[in-house]
Amino acid sequence: MPSKTEDAAASPDYRTLGESINIATRPVHTSLNKLIILRLRLALPPQADDASNYVQGLLHITPIYTTFESLWREILESSPAPVHSQLSAPKDGSAPSTGAATASPRIHDLLFSTHIPTLSRSDALRADLVSLTGWTEAELAAQLAEVSASPVLQAFLSHTRRSVSAKPHVLLAYAWVLYMALFAGGRFIRASLERVDPRSAFWGPLGASASSSFSEPGGGDDDDDDVTERMPGGFPSSASVGERDGMDKVKERVERTQHPLSFFRFASPSDGQDLRQTFKARVADATWNLAAEEIDDVVAEARQIFERMIGVVGELDEVCGTEFEEAKAAVP
Repeated sequence: MPSKTEDAAASPDYRTLGESINIATRPVHTSLNKLIILRLRLALPPQADDASNYVQGLLHITPIYTTFESLWREILESSPAPVHSQLSAPKDGSAPSTGAATASPRIHDLLFSTHIPTLSRSDALRADLVSLTGWTEAELAAQLAEVSASPVLQAFLSHTRRSVSAKPHVLLAYAWVLYMALFAGGRFIRASLERVDPRSAFWGPLGASASSSFSEPGGGDDDDDDVTERMPGGFPSSASVGERDGMDKVKERVERTQHPLSFFRFASPSDGQDLRQTFKARVADATWNLAAEEIDDVVAEARQIFERMIGVVGELDEVCGTEFEEAKAAVP
């Protein structure tokens, strides 16, 4: 028979916010993990000759991180809104008409206490993409803008902005789901990528070979390049990116001794494990400063994140053709 202490720990009233999110999202979390792991092998040797599919994944993930992290910074850099000036969110869940996200002093303090700058991934993602593609910052910005306009991802980013503007505390859902993932499935993905020799041609740069990487098998004519350019999130032709310093990038690749995996690495004594424990503790403390309905908001947003991430994987399948490859690989 369970003890009273065990009964209390199992009760929703005694769960931390992180525990509540994990319990509520377990089925959809499992579904997303399966989709990612099945497709990961298609992005690695021997199935893949280069990192083009991995780069496409990063291009679609980066706007998700940069959007929620920039919204978080904007709230922290602004003055807390007086409680009496807070606007109620419309019943349809859309943001108040003023657009700018504001937080009450209580939520502002809560978001400040849970914000750990060294967990932020936006800069790391951009650094990896530059290393893997040879793009300039301007070229990378153009690619990210194009990918962000793809239907499913655009809807996801718009939803994020509306949700945070209406209920800033849901930022905790994004932080929990997207940061904690890096210490679970993210460690497996990192280990898989680290098995590929860092000096291998797999690691790019892709900028000078983008059109050939994304041509149809056996193709390579101009029509195939045109199709690739029109695909949401597809790489542009080789003439438009990275050619002027291609040789320098090739030399850089040959001399590389470390994988371009900043996204999965953390500048801390324990490679992020210490940050993970600190973040978990701060989110647990935040639980008791949230009203019951605010906890429900965060948990519901976490479910949305997983469901929309599954949609992004589907969109990536259309860009990379991985859905068909995965189905073919599953046939005995």
